[in-house]
Amino acid sequence: MSNKKYNPIEVYEDHYNDPIMIAPKSKQAEYFVIKTKINPSKGSMVFEPGCGIGTLGSYLMNKFKVNVYGMELSKTAIKMAKSNGIRMKKGDLNNRWPYKSKFFDYVINLQVIEHILNTDNFIKESKRILKKDGLLYISTPNLASWFNRIIFLFGYQPFFTEISNEDKTLGLKFTQSLTLNRTPLGHIRVFTLKGLIDLLEYHGFVIVNKYGGEIKYLPDFMSPFDKFFSNFPSLASDLFIIAKKK
Repeated sequence: MSNKKYNPIEVYEDHYNDPIMIAPKSKQAEYFVIKTKINPSKGSMVFEPGCGIGTLGSYLMNKFKVNVYGMELSKTAIKMAKSNGIRMKKGDLNNRWPYKSKFFDYVINLQVIEHILNTDNFIKESKRILKKDGLLYISTPNLASWFNRIIFLFGYQPFFTEISNEDKTLGLKFTQSLTLNRTPLGHIRVFTLKGLIDLLEYHGFVIVNKYGGEIKYLPDFMSPFDKFFSNFPSLASDLFIIAKKK
């Protein structure tokens, strides 16, 4: 048992310095672009809150020639994102964002909103800094994924939720032999498809499209099922939502 106080910033610092954690990011960025069919025009203004080391932003810049801005709390992430060409600022996504209103064409976040305590602020600030008809792209784990529905029947804690600041496998002890890293990732809010849509519509966004996604770290025997259920967003492992500012 550890008496060390949980510090999410330290967790993220370790994450950004771990080659094993960083290696899949390029494939994740490519998958995001393919899945969402995003196709911004050259010169578009793009903001990625919680951009990490800037892998997705760098991919978008190279592929579409857009201008990408980012915001992070981690000094390591900011330094690495700048080296990847992202225009960075330091800031807390739970507070007001240091950007002018109606400044961006796109706000894009990849597996970020589940780490945010003040999700209402996150959506409000996304809306504020977007231009009229600007687009918000969100990807996040699905609480109601097909496998969570199954294990919940047997009393297990759903995947993507974390009940401990010390061990993310508690409630899912059968996974301890499957993972080398049991440090929590800091998931605070976990969404169903309907829950995320409700939140976006509550704050005045119009849903443009929704997609289901696969995750790449499941055991091999589960991958065919995961691919199949990715065709049904409400059952998929990951959620991808595109919403427009009215």
